[in-house]
Amino acid sequence: MACIARAQTTSRAVFCLFIMTLWLGTGRLAIAQGTGMVSIDFAEEKTGELLSCRVRILNADGREQRARGALYQKGWNLIESPLRFKGRAGDYTYQAFHGPQFSAASGGFTLDRKSEGADIVHLPRHADLAEEGWFGGDLLSHVPKAQTARWLPAEDLKMAVVVSDTLPASRSSEGTAAKREASGSSGRWVDNLSYHDARPGSGLVLHHWMPPAEVPLSLPSSRLLVMAKEAEPAAGALPVHAEIQRLWARDVPIWLASGRVDSIQILSDHLTYDGKGSAQWKPIVDPAPKRFRGARRAGRLVEYFYWQVLEAGLRIPPSAGSGFGRTPSPLGYNRVYASIGSKTSHSWWNAVRQGRTFVTSGPLLRVRVNGQLPGHVFKASGGGSIELDIALTLTVSDPVEYLDVIFNGDTLYQARLDEYAKRGGKIPVQSIKESGWMVVRVITERDHTYRIATTAPYYLEVGDQPRISRSAVEFFQTWLERSATQIAALDEPARSAAAPYVEAARKFWQQRLATASVP
Repeated sequence: MACIARAQTTSRAVFCLFIMTLWLGTGRLAIAQGTGMVSIDFAEEKTGELLSCRVRILNADGREQRARGALYQKGWNLIESPLRFKGRAGDYTYQAFHGPQFSAASGGFTLDRKSEGADIVHLPRHADLAEEGWFGGDLLSHVPKAQTARWLPAEDLKMAVVVSDTLPASRSSEGTAAKREASGSSGRWVDNLSYHDARPGSGLVLHHWMPPAEVPLSLPSSRLLVMAKEAEPAAGALPVHAEIQRLWARDVPIWLASGRVDSIQILSDHLTYDGKGSAQWKPIVDPAPKRFRGARRAGRLVEYFYWQVLEAGLRIPPSAGSGFGRTPSPLGYNRVYASIGSKTSHSWWNAVRQGRTFVTSGPLLRVRVNGQLPGHVFKASGGGSIELDIALTLTVSDPVEYLDVIFNGDTLYQARLDEYAKRGGKIPVQSIKESGWMVVRVITERDHTYRIATTAPYYLEVGDQPRISRSAVEFFQTWLERSATQIAALDEPARSAAAPYVEAARKFWQQRLATASVP
């Protein structure tokens, strides 16, 4: 006999403007007898539509199991419905996920040598971001495009980007258009023309572009950035999108000085699903060695670096990527949601570039300020002020520590979710009298990793005085000089090739310092 235990669905809380609703759900019990296999379908609770899911199966000893015929990555099976599993006699448990808009399901079954069971597990949906105009993407997959495309529906993603650390052996044999974008099911996209510069000192991702030849160690990453951004896109092709994937890399202040960076991955492979197996990272500067500690350190420090970029007066939106295939994280663990009108990849990338986005490793945070999406610039002439009415919709499955509004690196408003709910789910109107930037974010209570959601910045211009922080500029000047010392220790011709870019960055940051408007 195969006995299938009752499946439980993980609850999610939904906070919508003035209301807080708790959603709960359970799968049904099924028991059957037969010939030695268990079969489980996963379906949306309301519509009954079958769902592909990411499923982890464990035996009684806690060992991960592979389902025959399913794609498998780092302990996760891709179940394109139904789950058919054959195994030795014993007890098994499973967890099934279909992206953060659905409840997760967990259950178990027992197999013996003459058993067969079947069941259907319903997953409640608690948000429909596509109906709201939000579409998610993961900008860092190391899994081949055909497999990545199959994982997309299971993670409820619209876009994934497959990056390459090396050039294909026969690039000329593949058409550029075919490599650029492969349509998945249901109009999903896999972009496969992105170069990941993983050489020492770098950490750039150049989307929609591949170098014309092998990239030697002596070629400065900054030169590569210039080559990519000056390349003429083919007719109808997407423009090159330059992204900082490692915000702790040696050459960061040089890239920022170039004015050629389109986005920054603040949630990347330094943050993983279980806090383990993250990318190696070692910042060249640590502004506060005792401030950021423990398992959250990497995430908090990279977020702090990003805030310094904004404090220096640079308007670069955030993005996210999971490192799928190299880290324990599933596709879309770190994701960026873009608000788009037309459902095209061009529209999606344009929204990312303009910062009409939020990034998340769990919570779904949709925010409008005075009815405007993230990336909007609010202006007040003279010595006036700007009144900000912040409305948000939040869906969470993890316990949430607090939500807050950050203005110029300081907390403007903060509340625990229960306090926020008691206040009617409304943030008091904020009155701003100086220029700067603002983000809204949610921090979960997970201690093994830094799991958050944050909007892209809103920008505020009061009078004619932009905000440029002297301390932030000096921070990048210190970083640059440490970078220059490391570059000076390189062999020729790498040292000489990088020198002009280092000098140009020095001039940029010095000019920035001369125009600083606040300490």
